[in-house]
Amino acid sequence: MTRIQQMSTAGVPPHERLQFWNDICMGAYGAMVVDTEPGTFHGVLTTFSAGDLQLLSVKSTSAVCRTSSGASKNKSDETAFSLQLVDSGQCRIHHAGHRTIGMPGHMFIADSNKPYELAFSEPVQGIVLSPPWSRFSAYAEKLEELAGRPLNVRSGSGAVLSGFIRSAWDQLLNWDDDVWPESATEVIWDLLESALQGDSGRAAVTGRADKLRRDAKILIDDRLADSGLTSAGLPVALGVSARYLQMVFAEVGTTPSRFLIARRLDTAAARLRRLDRPCSVTEVALECGFNDLSYFSRAFRRRFGVSASAYRLSFGAKSADWR
Repeated sequence: MTRIQQMSTAGVPPHERLQFWNDICMGAYGAMVVDTEPGTFHGVLTTFSAGDLQLLSVKSTSAVCRTSSGASKNKSDETAFSLQLVDSGQCRIHHAGHRTIGMPGHMFIADSNKPYELAFSEPVQGIVLSPPWSRFSAYAEKLEELAGRPLNVRSGSGAVLSGFIRSAWDQLLNWDDDVWPESATEVIWDLLESALQGDSGRAAVTGRADKLRRDAKILIDDRLADSGLTSAGLPVALGVSARYLQMVFAEVGTTPSRFLIARRLDTAAARLRRLDRPCSVTEVALECGFNDLSYFSRAFRRRFGVSASAYRLSFGAKSADWR
């Protein structure tokens, strides 16, 4: 069961927005307070849940966020630790005795038992997830030690995890399906475990991973018109597990689903540019495996910023018969 919910200050009178936002933060984070100019503040909180994966995205204008005095949680509480990732913007983090600058892609561990302050003078978006305690309780000491310190996102599992979460979140915001693959959740937890263990990731099998991505591209191109080829069917067709295929694409910052759709859309765009072979947008969509024209239209506009018809016209097509 998957669920996406969003709360925003957009419909709240300006003088009430800060109090409204603080009420939201108290519900989402516990003892968290936000200080800023009330009249100009704006924030959006989006939550996604699928099984034991709970993703939370916070986007707001400039503010200072801090835990209120006396805040404390028991270490047995699975929400005691969280992984926080800067998706856009820049912020200053003062937590667990450490000070650091957060830039896009940076990740750090937050411990709700320790003082926390996050400040930013420009709009910032962050993504927060709470590891399931049943799986990560053995890492309690490691998590406590890492609190407030940036994780390595330049190489290894940390780099793959950061890219995968940001890519997955971007895909979720433009979702048309109602199923989140369990294998994608497992990849997130696998990568987090690897990052906590300090290993250099799964790059030792880079050659095999590169070949599998090439094989996936060839398979998609060969079966482009087959709308029955889905991201769930890709691992079966390639003879690998769904979890492994998720990991292979996570290494390049994407997911099998996003890769499949991007390949179909890029091919559709290439065909629309071929004015020597005029055909309707509907024909192009069907040739590229889209049997839902509404979905094709939305997906094409998201990727290229214009409708398929407008895209083709920009390359010189003038005939209304081609629509």
